Amino acid sequence: MPRPTALRLIRCLTTGFLGSAAALLLGGCRGTPPPAAASNENFTGSGVLSAPSIDDQWASVVLDEAQRHEVVAALRDAVSGETLPLRVAEFGVRFEDVPRAILTAAPTVEMAVMKQAFTPAMASVNFLDPSGRAGVASIDLHRMTAVAKVEYLVPGDDVALLRATLLDSINDLLWSNDTFFAGGTAHRRASAREEEEGVQAVRILEEAVRRSGGTIRDRAFEPERYRIDLLMLDDQPARIVVQRESDPQVLSWKAWAGTFPMPEKAAALGAAFEKALRAWGQTPMPAVAGDVVIKRD
Repeated sequence: MPRPTALRLIRCLTTGFLGSAAALLLGGCRGTPPPAAASNENFTGSGVLSAPSIDDQWASVVLDEAQRHEVVAALRDAVSGETLPLRVAEFGVRFEDVPRAILTAAPTVEMAVMKQAFTPAMASVNFLDPSGRAGVASIDLHRMTAVAKVEYLVPGDDVALLRATLLDSINDLLWSNDTFFAGGTAHRRASAREEEEGVQAVRILEEAVRRSGGTIRDRAFEPERYRIDLLMLDDQPARIVVQRESDPQVLSWKAWAGTFPMPEKAAALGAAFEKALRAWGQTPMPAVAGDVVIKRD
């Protein structure tokens, strides 16, 4: 009686061993599959209530060499016209890198960026109209457009016609020679500069005032700037203001920290910002393109 039991046991063990070996051999022949594309689709569960769903919090894919070439070819086919060369910052820093630099610098001094505000450059003239009333005419030099404004120091219905006439004159000059001033130069698309766009804007304002019979009292140009508000670990506020300057200086900045002055924190913020700015300046970026002329319809 014990012998059949032993034989039966040996047969069972042998059968199990052969089955396991066969599974291993079959799996080994297939080899390790390449890394599959990760998916944000969830197929777990069954039934109507467990239908496949999408998790929008993440999605990634691992491309093989053929897929990578296909993506690169598609991106190249999407490019039309002449491409711009990549260059590092000519003077070590770029004004356009300010938003990136402060996001890099803030964590190194244990601060968080709460708000960034960009103020475009503005050219303005103070004038006296033919009736001797004082006013200010200005042009805000936004990146892709220009906005003219005329304001009287003492507003009223009696200056409405004079204001409208002067504003029309400014806008006519902005469109002079069928070229829209706001998109007329290469620098306009990146950053308005006093020695170029600023000079042109002031000349337009002066000419418009003269055409309306007024006289110029003085003129000014305010460079574009960023104002960035931050928060420190102890809930104290901090701020850094970055202003566009002429090349080769490129920009200037001032930093504040604390409800009451904390000069050490402000100095640390400024130093970290400048370090990050110079690091970004070494990253190649597209060079400024040639002039673009936008025709009036």
